[in-house]
Amino acid sequence: MLISSANLLPDDVAAFIRLAVLCAVSAAVTMWVSGWFQAVAATVFGDPAPRAQGRLYGNPLRHLDPVGIAVATVSGLGWGRPVPGPPGRQGRWPSVAIAAAGPLGNLSVAFVLAAPVKAGWLSWAIPSPDSLTLVMTGGLRLGISDVVGLLIIYNLLHAVFQLLPLSPLAGYRTLAVFLPEEAGETHQKFQRFAPILLVALIAADFVLRPGILWATILPATQWLAGLATGF
Repeated sequence: MLISSANLLPDDVAAFIRLAVLCAVSAAVTMWVSGWFQAVAATVFGDPAPRAQGRLYGNPLRHLDPVGIAVATVSGLGWGRPVPGPPGRQGRWPSVAIAAAGPLGNLSVAFVLAAPVKAGWLSWAIPSPDSLTLVMTGGLRLGISDVVGLLIIYNLLHAVFQLLPLSPLAGYRTLAVFLPEEAGETHQKFQRFAPILLVALIAADFVLRPGILWATILPATQWLAGLATGF
């Protein structure tokens, strides 16, 4: 998200800083929503770990991954700390449901935030994820519209991005549940390098713009944004 507005830097540093702060906060809120919904789902399936780790009612920072937040602030695509399913307790489907709870939570929050936009109470200030307006430059109503617009876009982007079969995203964790047991050791080794590979993939996608990753995510995000806001 921030990278698409890098042209602000030479002419309006203050606007770029405002945008950077709002993107970072929006990314953090988005990852917290995803992690919290997963923690609730894990608790429903009888896993005591989220409550013990303070991820159910405790510090929201426990849901955040610093690298994932930094990447999301710059690109719009990031990740939080995943909530694993209860290993071996209730079969595969609880793990699938827990992984899916994150994207569903982001979709729910985005549609709730979009309700005032659809009702005409707020303007739709950010029409697409790669074309950001100058934020917080108008009155209070426009400022609120900017913040709400960023939160909507970040939540929708994250919901779609999470569905991809890339570690440590929900799509990959769903796929990993169905891997044969003999692939477990290879899977664990891959997990250690997964964030690095994901950062490299996102970076390459922007360099090769329009990359395959962004071209896959953007149409679905724009369709969901139109459905949510009516624009």
